[in-house]
Amino acid sequence: MAAKAKKRNFLQAYFSNFGIRQICDLLMLGGAIVLLVGIFVSDLVIAVGLGIYLAASALAIVRSVLVLASKINRRSPEYKNAIINTVIMGVIFLVALFGFIYALV
Repeated sequence: MAAKAKKRNFLQAYFSNFGIRQICDLLMLGGAIVLLVGIFVSDLVIAVGLGIYLAASALAIVRSVLVLASKINRRSPEYKNAIINTVIMGVIFLVALFGFIYALV
């Protein structure tokens, strides 16, 4: 008798293989919440939110570079997505760095 496939909801499927991707996503979500609170509170809170974004985007860049450095086919969708993610996260990193410096000064 074949084993029945166990149905999982979104959260169970998302967190089943917990790793760098989930950490990046949670940091981005936390940074967004801190930035929204910082709009109403102070520049120091905005600097903390941008610091969280700096860490999350740097971690996402590392994750994409690890995919690019692996022995994956250059025509695969994962490789192309890693290139796109590296560029996007690089831009987010630079904007967050500029905002972090501006908020501290």
